[in-house]
Amino acid sequence: MTLKSFGQKLKRFLKAFLFTILCIVYLFLTIWTFCYSLSIFYVFVIVLAIGLILYFRRKKRRDLSAILVVGLLIFLIATPYNLSQYNSNAAGFQARVNRGKSLTFKEKCGIYGNVLMIIVLDYIPLREASVMNFYMLFPKENKTRVFYSNAYLRAQDIKPLLDKKGKNVVAWNKWNERLNGNFRFAAAFDPCTIEVTDEGTYKKAVLITPFHYRKNYTTRNATHAMHGLFEFHINEGLFWYLQHKGWLHPYTAVWIAKFDK
Repeated sequence: MTLKSFGQKLKRFLKAFLFTILCIVYLFLTIWTFCYSLSIFYVFVIVLAIGLILYFRRKKRRDLSAILVVGLLIFLIATPYNLSQYNSNAAGFQARVNRGKSLTFKEKCGIYGNVLMIIVLDYIPLREASVMNFYMLFPKENKTRVFYSNAYLRAQDIKPLLDKKGKNVVAWNKWNERLNGNFRFAAAFDPCTIEVTDEGTYKKAVLITPFHYRKNYTTRNATHAMHGLFEFHINEGLFWYLQHKGWLHPYTAVWIAKFDK
């Protein structure tokens, strides 16, 4: 295989890979907006229909790719309206849950889609929370999962406890998480306890946190930026509902770290 032929094969592979990712994202958002009864769903369907017509006429994948990108751009441009409608519909779901009513299969799929988006979008900024959310998708008989990582030892509210004996409750600084580096870890581990033991040549920290969603609890984000134009709500109460229905599986997370004395 020559360098030129290898480059051509690599180029074809990358194009096919990006096209596949584009299709997955587009279809996921189409299904998700349908489940949440968002108006942008109809735009997605119309754009997809146009793209498929062009594709079957010209047999060119780039035509379909271009049309799908246009659909995603429209989705992004309409973000303020989409978020407003999403927040309103999610609040309606929560109100029905609070009254003891059941949600439809379609609505539960939409909420499940939110969890999937959290897992993907949080992986880089909030890796621990993303990982623990991922494992909530699968049941475990003893409801305990063990993880190994030293990353959380960097948290400002963890460091003072590394020289203390016994089990200690971590008092997260809720007022300054984003500035002092606690936010990534508080998002995953609040509340939690940590116990440090001497293992001879090294120390071992064991952090334990119950990982589950709270009933009837909503977090409001971006409420002040640009007059709330991009305000969005995370309705933990709806995730709690999926727990109650057996779609999500809460557990106790045990994070073990080993470090030098």
